[in-house]
Order: sequence, then C-alpha cells, then structure tokens
Amino acid sequence: MAFSNHRGYVSLGEKLRPRQGQRTIITRILFVVIALSALILLLPVVTQTPVRHGIGSLKAWTPGSSVERRPQDSWQKPEGLRVVGLVFFGRKRFVSILDCYLKRNLAVNGGILDEVQFIRRTQDKEDLAYLDELLASSSSYGLANVTDVERIEDYASTWDNLQLDKETIYIKIDDDVIFIEDNTLESMVKVRVEHPEYLAVSANSINNPALSWVHWHLGAIRPYLPEMKPPDESRADDLDWNRRKSWRASELPTWQGPDDHFIDFKSDFPAPFNGHRWLPLRKTTNDDNTPVNVDTYDKAGPGWNFWTIAAQELYSFLENLENDELYRYKFDVWDYKYDRLSINLIAIMGKDVIANRPFPSDDEQYLTVELPKILGRHSVVAGQGTSVHYSFRAQVWGHNLHALAWTDVLDRYRAYAEEKVCGIPR
Repeated sequence: MAFSNHRGYVSLGEKLRPRQGQRTIITRILFVVIALSALILLLPVVTQTPVRHGIGSLKAWTPGSSVERRPQDSWQKPEGLRVVGLVFFGRKRFVSILDCYLKRNLAVNGGILDEVQFIRRTQDKEDLAYLDELLASSSSYGLANVTDVERIEDYASTWDNLQLDKETIYIKIDDDVIFIEDNTLESMVKVRVEHPEYLAVSANSINNPALSWVHWHLGAIRPYLPEMKPPDESRADDLDWNRRKSWRASELPTWQGPDDHFIDFKSDFPAPFNGHRWLPLRKTTNDDNTPVNVDTYDKAGPGWNFWTIAAQELYSFLENLENDELYRYKFDVWDYKYDRLSINLIAIMGKDVIANRPFPSDDEQYLTVELPKILGRHSVVAGQGTSVHYSFRAQVWGHNLHALAWTDVLDRYRAYAEEKVCGIPR
C-alpha cells in the first residue's frame, strides 16, 4: 500500500516512520521563526541608532546609515605616530570655545592629540593674557617652537619658522573652529595614514566654500531666514528668547512671513539688527528663496562672500545636531583634485611642510592648488567627521560689520560647548 505526496509515492512503512523526523523539522521551523522574530525586534535599534556628538563611524557611509561607534570600532593610530595640534591663536572669544574641544581630543583624555602647540598671531594684551591662562591649564599645551617670533607677520613666515618633526602629523586648526565632532581628528589622521599619496586632509567642515554647496545638495542645509525686527518678549511660543540663547533649534519660534515671500539673495544685504536670530521655516522643507539657493561649487563664490549663507549653514547645523542627523553631511573622501580648499582644519605630515619651504604668502593656495600640482598629490576632505568654522573675513567685515557678527549664533555654539563638551569625558 502506498500514499502519494509531493515527492511521489512512498510505502506505508516509510510514511509511518518519520514521526521523530517530523518533530525535528517542526523544531527547526520554530527556531527559524524565533530567530526571525528576534531580528525584526532588533532591526529598529540597528537602523535608527543616532549619530550623536562624539559618535560616528569610520566605515564608508551609505544613505540612511547612522552607525554608532562603539569602542571596539574606534580606529587606533599606529604605535609611535605622534599627532600634534597647531592652533593659529589670535582671538579669545573663539578659542575659549575651541579649548573645550582641544582638551576633549587630547591623548591623556582618550583622544588622538599628543599635544597642542599655540602659535601667537596677535598683539592684543587681553588675548595674550588669555593665552597664558590656556598654557597653564594643561600639561599637553605649549607654545609652538618658532625660530624667529618677530618675523611672524603672515602665514608664509609662520610656516617657514616653525620647528617641525618630519614623522609627526600636524593638524593645523584656525582659532575660530567652534565645533569638532569626536571622531573628526581620528578620521583625518586615518585617511592620511592609509593614503600617503594625499598631501593634506581636511575635516568635513561646515562653512567652507564649495563644501557648503556639497552639504546643500546632500540635504543638510535647512530652510532658515533672519528675523527682521526684534522679538516680541511676550510671545508665548518663543522659548528661545525667554531662556536667552539656548543652542537647541527646537526652541526657536517659527519664522513669520507670507507664504509667497521673496527676498533677493543674489546680492548680499546687511543684517537687520544686532543680536538677531535666524528662524526655521517649519511649514516647508523647501529651501527655495533662502540664501543657500544661490550657492555655487566655487572657492570664492557666494559660500565664501555671503554672510547670509554662513548664517543659514551655522543654524542648520545646530538643528541637525539636536536631531541626531549629522549623517546628512557625511561621505567617504571628497577629492578636491586641484581646486582650492579652505584649510581651517587640515592634517599634514611634518616632512611635507619641511621639504617644500619657503611658503608664499597665500599658504592655502600653495597647499591645496600649487603644491599638489607640482607633486601630483591631491588635497582631500575626510567626510566621516564634521567640524564647524565660524567665518571668513568677507562674512564678518561686509556691510560695515553689519553681517555675521550681528547674529547670535556664536553664543549658541558656546552654549552647546558649555553643556555638552567642556569638562565632559569622551
């Protein structure tokens, strides 16, 4: 006697035997169901892990990814390699923010900087007094060893007079860098170590000509506009004004104006009043008719000249920071080829500086355009870690100083550093 099944015919004895085998199959099915259920439960945790300050991944970024960097994933610099920060010091109001990030990135605090050297580029007595306080605040801080301090008149003489070690990686830092993500310096050094063919490696810097255009096209720049008159202190939804300069964009009121508003951003204009804010357009995600809409991929275009684009970038970054969305800015490596790249935060080997002295007066043009062409070695951006650069001269000095300095954005970055960075371990 035989029974039919999907495999054909089997004998009655064969059909009756596999009861234990059936249990095995059922057990396996249950195991698979349980495993799949566990995977479904874990999936939101894996895919929605936020990229918070101090968190990032040195793996290649893909759209929608936001992988938390756990200790075992952190890149370790090669044994014996020294990494030294070079701060071009001049202004207390900026360095008092930067100081928190420098200390957080010191090797003694779990970071990558073996030491930080300050290069004096000011004669202001108050700023120099603050520099003395800084040097006394950490054994990892020191003055850069310069052969002729009196000759430090421009960037060329600064580079030419620095005493450098050939095998050390130096990270040149402008004094108005006001945010550094925890993995930023590591990612720069990692790219330079793994790709010695590169001459200089920049951070993924916010408010950086050409990069601002890249960030815009990646969807990182949010729609913001300036408030055109001082705020109404009685306005109930203005938590920001009532709390006096929170860094959180969520506490800003919504920009008020007609839906069909039009502001001509093709020509820059003066700031409306001192201490004004930029407010989000929460009714739309469309950035049409906001300053960034006229930006170009250009070393000296609107992203360099217009304070309005800088303001929109700086306020947008705080919104993305609060919302755990720094992944919007990220990519692997952006090769500038022989285009000019702003060097407000770059990594370079000591031997590459020493071998190519003397420097001309325009060190940026030399390091990112002229010297790369001579050597056939490109300058690139390490896209995995962000930093924020406050301003270029044109963004502050335009309109008789009625420009970026007339916003309150610097106070907001100070508020963030004081709450989240200063004195807080990694």
